[in-house]
Amino acid sequence: MSLRTSDEGTAARDLNPESIADRTTVGVFFRQAQRYADRPLVHYPAGKQWKVATWADVRRDILAVASALVEAGVKPGEHVVLMGANSLEWLYCDFAIQAAGAVAVPIYSGTVPDVAQTIAANCEAVMAIMSDANMSAKLKTTDKLRRIVRMDADVREWVSQQPQHLDEVIRRLGNIRPDDVCTIVYTSGTTGDPKGAELAHRNLVDATRAAIKVHPIGESDFTLSWLPFSHVFERINGMLSLLVFGGQTWLSGVDRLANDLVEVQPTILLSVPRVYEKMHARVMDRVRESPAIWRALFKWAIGVGTRFSHQPRPGPLLKAEHRLADRLVLAPLRKRLVGGGLRFFISGGAALAREIEEFFWAIGVPILNGWGMTETSSGVSSNTLTQHRFLTVGKPFPGIELKLAEDGEILVNGPGNMLGYHNNPVATAEMLDNGWIRTGDIGELDADGFLKITDRKKDLIKTAGGKYVAPQQLEFEIQRDDLVEQAVVIGESKPYVTALIVPDWGAVTKRIPGRPEDLAHDERVIALIQQAVDAVNKRVGNWEAIQYFTLLPRPFSEEAGEITPTLKIKRKFVAQHYAAEIESMYSRKKPV
Repeated sequence: MSLRTSDEGTAARDLNPESIADRTTVGVFFRQAQRYADRPLVHYPAGKQWKVATWADVRRDILAVASALVEAGVKPGEHVVLMGANSLEWLYCDFAIQAAGAVAVPIYSGTVPDVAQTIAANCEAVMAIMSDANMSAKLKTTDKLRRIVRMDADVREWVSQQPQHLDEVIRRLGNIRPDDVCTIVYTSGTTGDPKGAELAHRNLVDATRAAIKVHPIGESDFTLSWLPFSHVFERINGMLSLLVFGGQTWLSGVDRLANDLVEVQPTILLSVPRVYEKMHARVMDRVRESPAIWRALFKWAIGVGTRFSHQPRPGPLLKAEHRLADRLVLAPLRKRLVGGGLRFFISGGAALAREIEEFFWAIGVPILNGWGMTETSSGVSSNTLTQHRFLTVGKPFPGIELKLAEDGEILVNGPGNMLGYHNNPVATAEMLDNGWIRTGDIGELDADGFLKITDRKKDLIKTAGGKYVAPQQLEFEIQRDDLVEQAVVIGESKPYVTALIVPDWGAVTKRIPGRPEDLAHDERVIALIQQAVDAVNKRVGNWEAIQYFTLLPRPFSEEAGEITPTLKIKRKFVAQHYAAEIESMYSRKKPV
């Protein structure tokens, strides 16, 4: 149901991409669309089959939707909400909003109605484009929010009809400047109400081009896209980067990611660490169930791969041993796990455990760990294939400066730094200091310029005894155990440190059958998790050792408001939801 008229062909000829500023997202797209034209851009699922949208297809639909937005009265500079699950329609609506000179405001599809309405009001949106009827029910029209439309109805009709305002769209495209606001992206809100980061066109484009300079990617690469488009990690480092280097993407989802990896065999995948952890866990489960001879062979091969990956110039004996390990174990494992064509993973959004990073490097699929935030237009730094150091988030991208405040907070000055928070000058002043972003993350820079994130400044816990505890590091260490899925450390203004722990119930029930609701209080399960906690406690000071823990029968979830779309814990909400469980750990006798 896409627009296929001679008028569109005329519009495409009349639209000169060179007339659109190069440092705008739409300037990037329309230049590349002219260059690649009938080359595939997006592969999207249709039942059990894949359909293909070429660059020309997407360009045509962007122009059609932009024309419809003009018809609907959307003016340059006005704000349009975009909310729904990942889809081809989401992508061309995003660029159509921008092509009409308006500002796209993505809202994560899992956002509850009250928060979605608050965001729409805060950004003064005049229209909302929602994926379907269920999503549309999350918003209500107001004096300002005049119209709510649906991708599965209105937008499909728009792209099936002849556009009436292409000349106006072309005029608006020519008027867009790099400093114009392109999008307002609301932060996940781990510590309070979401704040809308205003990002200019140049922020997104310049930050993307800086990242691509250090990664060996090009038009022969293709990605598997599954992270939410509403988040800057996928929207900028995934989709906008794809447009800049001229690749192709397959639209996947969390429920089909494992199968699509093997079927599609992408060359690059962006993900949060939890996916890599689950992939690793599946492999280790199979290894544990294998005969002793295979377990020994696997252990030897991973050991060889690990030594090989740590040697910048491996000697001839190690090379020979690695060739054998690769032929016998590593290459078949890569094929089964990621399809065999993957050149590297990119990881962001949370801390990456060393054994996960080393495992994938050992099997020949490097994980390039990076770091960034909404307010910096996503990526600030990343490891690369040629510049890599375990346990770090790499070096800053070209044009980005880093420095550490006296308390270790990381400050960033770079092309992606936001203009400010929309309608929030107080929060803007707290975040921006003479052009530098106060990230709130605590870190270290080594002598070679590699950055290591050590904790979150606002997450530091101060116990009743006046001792500071870094909860993220403790949680990170606990979650390294195969039987632990999630952990939240408690202790602010408390006499000692405790934890809420969600076991990996799938792994636990293989050892001790039963329902999680019952097993959360089973002494046998508690003893298993106690071993993991004891192992962590041996490596920390007595003031930060975990004295008590409570097992929870279900994971923390977005639906319950306990984690963000990128799986960061919302400590305030977790503490509220489990107030009774937390209090019970402090009503016991204080440990000696």
